[in-house]
Amino acid sequence: MISPLVTVIITTFNRKEYLDKALNSVSLQTYQNLEVLVIDDGSNVNYAAAICDKYPISKYYYKENGGLSSARNYGINLAKGDYIAFLDDDDFWEESKIEKQVKILLEDHSIDCVHSAVKVVDEKGKPTGKYYGASPNKVSKRSGYVFWNALGSWVVKSPTPLIRKEVFQPNLLFDETIKVGEDVDFYQRLFYRHKVHYIDEPLAFYREYYNSERLSLQHKKYIGIEKKMYSNFKEMGIKNPFVLHKIAIRLLKSAIEKWNQIFLTKPIVINKFDFYFRPVYCLRNYFNL
Repeated sequence: MISPLVTVIITTFNRKEYLDKALNSVSLQTYQNLEVLVIDDGSNVNYAAAICDKYPISKYYYKENGGLSSARNYGINLAKGDYIAFLDDDDFWEESKIEKQVKILLEDHSIDCVHSAVKVVDEKGKPTGKYYGASPNKVSKRSGYVFWNALGSWVVKSPTPLIRKEVFQPNLLFDETIKVGEDVDFYQRLFYRHKVHYIDEPLAFYREYYNSERLSLQHKKYIGIEKKMYSNFKEMGIKNPFVLHKIAIRLLKSAIEKWNQIFLTKPIVINKFDFYFRPVYCLRNYFNL
């Protein structure tokens, strides 16, 4: 059987307590043809190099701080693999993750990204009983051309995807101007161009814990991302006005829901005419903090 090289990109920034666990979970993969790039996004203390030295398959790179998107793109540019996987430094993998995903990509060349469910673990890495994935009646909607059922509704969990390297093009990389929610923007644009496959079992462990520095907990910083997403869809070369209009409506709906969940005492209410006929105007003018 062909064994394509898989590049694993692990980004880290001022968080040394979990990196060893992440790297160990990669080293224990049943799939062996791996290169691991650890991208240190300008940490104040160089803790990552010594941890990487414990794992022969890993290579350590330091760069000036530019944010998570910048670090991931840095790794993509260095990647030699046929497939690319991302792993945040506080998450880790089930041992058969890469093997199961590579098998699907080898068998079905129409699929460019394989993702899965995740188990949630606490700060110490112990399962909490929570699980993120498709509900039983929606499993089929997570595979194939998922763009329209995903837009504004769901996105892959960050430690799960395995993606063909050719997916990454100059207009389909992580947007380095987006500091929170960059994965939402990237994967929705990926969904527009590419078919995906969903494995309905947890192949990764997603760590949830309270820390004010965690980007996923900085909810207010997600406000307004939809206007940037709309701009990025246009920059991908989408010219059909009906498609762009439908995208804008979906993004507007998502933006309203997000705002109203955060700002309970000052909800945004948009009349039906503006919602359906002026969604781009609403995106640009209603969601400024």
